[in-house]
Amino acid sequence: MNSNFENHIRKYLDGQRDDLILQASRYALEGGKRFRPRIIFAILKGMDLPEETGFDAAMALEFIQTYSLIHDDLPAMDDDDLRRGKPSLHKAFREDIAILTGDQLLTDSFRIVSESKDYDSDVKVRIIRALSTYAGRDGMIYGQLLDVTSDSRDLDSDKLYLIQENKTSGLFKIACLIPMYIGRLEKEEYFTKLGSMIGHIFQDQDDLFDVIKSEEEMGKNLSDVRNEKLTALQFCDVETLQKRIDEEFDALFRFLENAPFDAKYLVELLMKLKER
Repeated sequence: MNSNFENHIRKYLDGQRDDLILQASRYALEGGKRFRPRIIFAILKGMDLPEETGFDAAMALEFIQTYSLIHDDLPAMDDDDLRRGKPSLHKAFREDIAILTGDQLLTDSFRIVSESKDYDSDVKVRIIRALSTYAGRDGMIYGQLLDVTSDSRDLDSDKLYLIQENKTSGLFKIACLIPMYIGRLEKEEYFTKLGSMIGHIFQDQDDLFDVIKSEEEMGKNLSDVRNEKLTALQFCDVETLQKRIDEEFDALFRFLENAPFDAKYLVELLMKLKER
């Protein structure tokens, strides 16, 4: 965990009006692994840029990630009672407060970037566009729509790919694009593909862990089976999925051999993902 980044989040929240939404925001943000911000920092280090230049954009992305989890856990969505090792926000604060808190975190993400003193106007516009695109109807929201309108009887591998590509990979694409914008590289196709590859691995792992790990280990409800969701294990067994994940990591590391930045810091981080 990056203590400087955690202090950056804390400082931002300390500057907001103290009300029930702020209290709920603090609760929801506690305990996150900050994996997407850590991708931003690893790529920035590989560009020989200070991690701190990514703090505002990384906080905005973490706010969007947290909002998405709050709404995913709601009774109308996955109806999960456990998140980050503690009661889900709607259980701790009430459902209406959870909805409003998710809305506020999403809204705050754009304010954070727009008010940042670390980015020029053109970089702000590019970051905000990436946030709104890949967290919205052309990304995460579209993937969530496919997810909630599918079930385990819907044996469509193309639909599963689209769910992963949008619902999960959407925010990973943002995490890879943000340092590209900050570093003013013009390699959007490469960084978008990188985010896509990481997202597919992450989701395949989650599908695997849903059946081989406990809720205590994961710190959240493992509800895909209970909710009859469309997952990778509808198309293969556990052993085959594990083999596929290993192959996906191998392909990712080969892809990073041609990265337009020093990829060693990102590889170190991805090795932790592989071993989780």
